[in-house]
Amino acid sequence: MKKNFKRLAALGLAAAMTIASLSGCSSGKEPAGSTTEAPKETTTAAGNAESTAAPSQAAGEFTDYSAGFPEKVTIQIPIYERGWEGWDPCDNYWTKWIQENFGDKYNVEIEWISIGRSTEVTDFTQLLSAGSAPTIIFHYDYPNILQYYSEDAYQPLNAEEIAYYAPNYWEKMGDTIQEYGVINDELMVIMGSRTELLSSNYGTIIRKDWMDKVGVDMPQNLTEYNDMLRKWKDAGLGYASDYLLMKSFNFDYSFRGWPNDAEGRALNSDLAVASLSWEPTKAFLKNMNEQYNEGLITPEFYLDTDGSQCKADFLSGKAGTWSCYINQNTLTDIENLMASFPEAELAILDPAAKAPEGEHPQGRKYWPFGMIYGINEDATDEQRIAVWMYIEWMNDPEVLATLQSGFEGMHYEVKDGIKVSLGYTGEERMSNNDNQDYYCLVASNKSYATQEEWAKSIVNANGPKGYEYLIQEILDYNDKYDEWATPDTCFTVPIASLSEYSTELATLWQESYVKLVRSTPEEFDALYDELSQEYLDAGYQEILDEKKAAYDAGYYH
Repeated sequence: MKKNFKRLAALGLAAAMTIASLSGCSSGKEPAGSTTEAPKETTTAAGNAESTAAPSQAAGEFTDYSAGFPEKVTIQIPIYERGWEGWDPCDNYWTKWIQENFGDKYNVEIEWISIGRSTEVTDFTQLLSAGSAPTIIFHYDYPNILQYYSEDAYQPLNAEEIAYYAPNYWEKMGDTIQEYGVINDELMVIMGSRTELLSSNYGTIIRKDWMDKVGVDMPQNLTEYNDMLRKWKDAGLGYASDYLLMKSFNFDYSFRGWPNDAEGRALNSDLAVASLSWEPTKAFLKNMNEQYNEGLITPEFYLDTDGSQCKADFLSGKAGTWSCYINQNTLTDIENLMASFPEAELAILDPAAKAPEGEHPQGRKYWPFGMIYGINEDATDEQRIAVWMYIEWMNDPEVLATLQSGFEGMHYEVKDGIKVSLGYTGEERMSNNDNQDYYCLVASNKSYATQEEWAKSIVNANGPKGYEYLIQEILDYNDKYDEWATPDTCFTVPIASLSEYSTELATLWQESYVKLVRSTPEEFDALYDELSQEYLDAGYQEILDEKKAAYDAGYYH
């Protein structure tokens, strides 16, 4: 019954927001869980939220647990299961280290709850339905947080309480939390910091020797890129690799025009659902249709659901591009390529190559925070407070540095001012992502003293030996095009229809976009009109309408 009530409430809220926006009403409320500081101005309705959490309390009204809880408190912390061979995320040196250095000190027992990285929404949903969800319920993407909220997963939070038990963490993240942690006028979630707003190791590797063979420079727009592909085909070299777009729908950024339509972007730009009926998506698909019909991309791209065929085609010399995350393990792939094609020269494709002529190479920025999480509705006061104490402990620079880098002399050595991994594989070894899943509650990236140290460390950590320049090229392009990178709109009320229709629309998207790409150029426009209307009727129009109501009422960032 609760879930149905929330669905009705969300629909009612959407209607109410529309009426409010038409009548020109404004809230004038104070920020959720506001502290004794003067309220800050904000341009969003969420920022003017009135907290229904615990009322403002003086520090003396909170119980001091700095010497530990008088009775043992058990908290359950979710941890990603990523399928790494020989690694138990719930039982290893670092889980024991955390228990010994935090849990034993404060009389807190930490139970680690394994959550599949690729099945996390399903896992959390099942745990919530069974009433056995952990103390913390998290996700990196805000729309999924709103979905958990709509399932009554969270309890309201009190900013003063967080600030009392986690003062240093709150000093760092308090402003961000009060801006983005408010849902339906209540402070509901908090988040870890994020200092890298663009991926520092994702790019498209291109065969520069193929470019040289056909006498072209690095393409600077889509016209030049497609011309290069035609020359590759005419020379019998190969094509650009491509795969089936099934999730993370951020493909049409460079087709949006600049400056782009703020409302159109708010309603249509969403990692969780493709914007089939939006004009920028049509332009993207029309270009892909031309590439497909001319034989410029992977002939059977629609069979590659995970990018494995793209990789295979690149390494076998069939394709001249490969989009991937690059790290030190990529060296094995490069060595395999070089064994077959010793003349191969590699570079990172300039992102401008995917932008129509006259347009800017736009891209998606992360929101200014990392992991987002709230406290289980069923958690006790002591469990909630133990979580605040846990993140305060982890936020300590020495603790965080240890979790992120390990111990000097064992896990790393300092060379040229940066920490260089020693590749330690003993009992105290770190996880495959350098323990990020353990410290993500307070930070999504490693901490560095300067921008220069950060850049050198990123190149050192991710650059395949002898090909570190690939990472540097990615960083250089990020700097060059930072002006045109923007985050998606972050709504601060649940978009109930998004949860209701996204799965069905994902399937319909795959069917529709494959039909469009494989159609003849003459068929494309009429088929696009037909399939986009079908997509709207299948639930996308309801999503647009609900987002429009939230947008008009100012419930977004």
